[in-house]
Amino acid sequence: MRFPFGFRSSRVGRARRGRRLTYGSWLAGTLSGTGVTTLPDTGDGALVLVLAGEFDNGTVAPLRRALAEAQAARAVRTIVDVSGVAYADSGLLRLLVQGHYRLPQFTVAGPLPPQFRRLLELSGVAATLRITPDVDAARRA
Repeated sequence: MRFPFGFRSSRVGRARRGRRLTYGSWLAGTLSGTGVTTLPDTGDGALVLVLAGEFDNGTVAPLRRALAEAQAARAVRTIVDVSGVAYADSGLLRLLVQGHYRLPQFTVAGPLPPQFRRLLELSGVAATLRITPDVDAARRA
């Protein structure tokens, strides 16, 4: 595609490479403030992952790594706090369902943002996941 002011579209005639997508995912996550924070163990054996920002197919890599580390460490209980999620799509849903099936006592803790709750309900994933009102309730469950 040609533009009158001399700008060329970078998509024309270029194949996408995996390395650029990985860097692009990191960059998109960094710019949007998306992140996954692992809280220190309080002695109950629960691994708590706190999500913040926007999660789509391009920015779920940090969560994917955190869930893989939880599986490798054989965490007794994994709690994912989604109260700070500003936007989510099928990329985040896919990882939450995978975590549900791969990790023992996998729990999604809220309070759930309205948009995220609606996504869970419309997709039918809400019936699959164990969802608690907050992290403290997840620790007690």
